[in-house]
Amino acid sequence: MKGIQNTITDNFSSILSNNRYFIVPKFQRDYSWENEQWDDLWQDILTMLEEHDEHYMGYLVLQTNGDKKYYIIDGQQRFTTIILLILATIKNINRLVEQGIAPEDNKLRIEKLTETYIGKQDPVTLKYDNILQLNRNNDAYFKDYIVRLQDLRVRNLKSTEKLMKRCFEFFDEKLKDRFKSGEKYAQFIQDVVDNLYFTQIIVNDEMNAFRVFETLNARGVQLSSADLLKNYLFALVDKNNAHNSHIEQLEDDWTRLTDNIKAEKLPEFIRYYWNAGHKAIRAHDVFKTIRREITSDKQVFLLIRDMLDYSDIYMALHDPDDETWTDEQIRHDIALLNLFQIKQPYSMLMTAKKNLQDADFKKLLHTTIILCFRYNVICDHNANDQEAPFNSMAMLISGEKRMDMKLLASIAVEDTSFQHAFQEKQFPIKRNAKLVRYVLGLIEKFKGSTLDVAFDDESATIEHILPQGYDSTWNIDEDKADRLVNRLGNLCLLERKLNKELQNAPYSVKREVYPKSAYLYAPKIAENYPVWDESSIRSRQAEMAKAAVSIWRVELF
Repeated sequence: MKGIQNTITDNFSSILSNNRYFIVPKFQRDYSWENEQWDDLWQDILTMLEEHDEHYMGYLVLQTNGDKKYYIIDGQQRFTTIILLILATIKNINRLVEQGIAPEDNKLRIEKLTETYIGKQDPVTLKYDNILQLNRNNDAYFKDYIVRLQDLRVRNLKSTEKLMKRCFEFFDEKLKDRFKSGEKYAQFIQDVVDNLYFTQIIVNDEMNAFRVFETLNARGVQLSSADLLKNYLFALVDKNNAHNSHIEQLEDDWTRLTDNIKAEKLPEFIRYYWNAGHKAIRAHDVFKTIRREITSDKQVFLLIRDMLDYSDIYMALHDPDDETWTDEQIRHDIALLNLFQIKQPYSMLMTAKKNLQDADFKKLLHTTIILCFRYNVICDHNANDQEAPFNSMAMLISGEKRMDMKLLASIAVEDTSFQHAFQEKQFPIKRNAKLVRYVLGLIEKFKGSTLDVAFDDESATIEHILPQGYDSTWNIDEDKADRLVNRLGNLCLLERKLNKELQNAPYSVKREVYPKSAYLYAPKIAENYPVWDESSIRSRQAEMAKAAVSIWRVELF
């Protein structure tokens, strides 16, 4: 790949050789591994040593300008944890010195191991020229306490410092009294670094690092482009000799953003945010696009503060109970947006909430729900094809503070196609119970029921008229029954008590029970269908489809 200087799979010992220094960029994420990850690594190491085998640790992405400094773009959690393990091992050799066990030999071992894997100590200041330099929130505690193997400070620690402390103590406890000699502890370190392997990828700038991220993500290695973007934005401000207060303010703003948008959602949010006011870009274009557009300190601050404003709306779109929503219809439609699991409208809805009057936002949201129900839920069209019309509307709203429903015409499924798709629709209930309850509830209401059925009301159970546990008494071919059992025409709402009473009863028994239901359709099924077969299911679903055209009607003009 262009821009990659070197790619090689090598052990940790070789990676640390040749007088290299490894630097976690100042604004890279903090140390965050916890007990589960430490124990996983420990168990992997024990297995590796018992089986005299090697263990693969994954990718290590490094950036360098050709000198001895290598910036860790990805892999810092694993890298740092291995160094903490080595330090905990050295601590145990030092414990032998304190006990008077081969003190001279063990002091020499400590010196050599420290120089090789940790760094050289200045004879005057007694501080180490560390091989590993952590980020701004981790490095001071790492070099002033853990590396020096002194009593670890416990008061006023940041959460990330507590994690490093606990990690060091975890491995220290695992290694305590494990070996009886410094030679055995030193051999343990040698065995670990010789048999832990990384695929080392070295690049020469941020852009090439991002291309590596793209490639690794395509192979299923989950890396965050948001981390790379953060590093770029902070580095841009930092290299322009910004005042410390500027960096601190930027860090505060970014912390607020990541507190609002959890790490796993941040790359997604950044793309939806950008697409709310710009021509739509794909996920793999986010970093290079923003990098091209944002080139000054002022632009960085404006970008992050604008993202902060949008982040509140983005998170509110995931939660119908968020305090942002005071209108009941809006709350209901936000709940449906999440029920449908549709994300393509996010950019448009974010900028609409920010730039339109409440009445216009409410209208657009409701129209979006109907459009998506027809297009996505019933017709199963390609959701990615919605991005262009939604983006066109988003850019109009962002630029002119108005909307034009005609921009959404290309994703408005016409009635005939919608009705035909509805007639054939089936939903496996295990994954779609709430969605089916929503559909059946609205059809009941349209037909005249006085009951309001909430899609999350589990007392409104879904009855399979032809049961999932059907037998030969139903006189339906097995292959055909499998195709019919989850069709909408075979489903109705029924009280939990009645549903439990029926279970897999034959239709003759069900016809006697259905009239007891307060729901509208169950009694009508018993009244209108003397037998229940494929013809009955298709007939009922065709009737439901006609009602659906009127229930989920959309008018854009």
